[in-house]
Amino acid sequence: MEYERFSQLVAPHIATLARVAAALVGLADAEDAAQEAMLRAWQHWPSLRDEEAVRAWLLRITVNVCHNWRAGHFGTTRRLNAPLDRELHDTARDQFGGEPHNAEALDVRQAVATLPEDLRRVVALRFYAGMNSTEIGEALEMPAATVRTRLRRALELLRERLAHGGDTGMVSKVAHREDLSDG
Repeated sequence: MEYERFSQLVAPHIATLARVAAALVGLADAEDAAQEAMLRAWQHWPSLRDEEAVRAWLLRITVNVCHNWRAGHFGTTRRLNAPLDRELHDTARDQFGGEPHNAEALDVRQAVATLPEDLRRVVALRFYAGMNSTEIGEALEMPAATVRTRLRRALELLRERLAHGGDTGMVSKVAHREDLSDG
């Protein structure tokens, strides 16, 4: 009975967890990191006090697992040049607008991967999980204003890094959308 309830509440968020993990640890390790996060969620299921907060709770666990993963506590491979799979390509198209070429999406993903971890987390939760600054703040246990500051700093760094590599169109679209939103 308890496992059924867990499955019912968690199932809608599995793809989001995988996208966030891919943004934080790379495609090669994303599935393993997301599975580790699901395992930890199941182990700590009794600690969830509010079922309405399951999404933020799962994403917090995923971010923590990915932090440990990047610190070397899990997994050893990181293939930042691996081709995008269809789901991530679709996510990039949806999040950044238009129909990006795989090379553009790969450039953005590589640029995100080079961000400092605190900035990469907010970018991943904003653009791969679709969370707003308040939700990200709750998931990362920080004020929404701090999230907005980190997001703004991350977008500035992404613009700079992509400017050296060529086209900044996708990041400019994101930055413009962020400037106009509560995000």
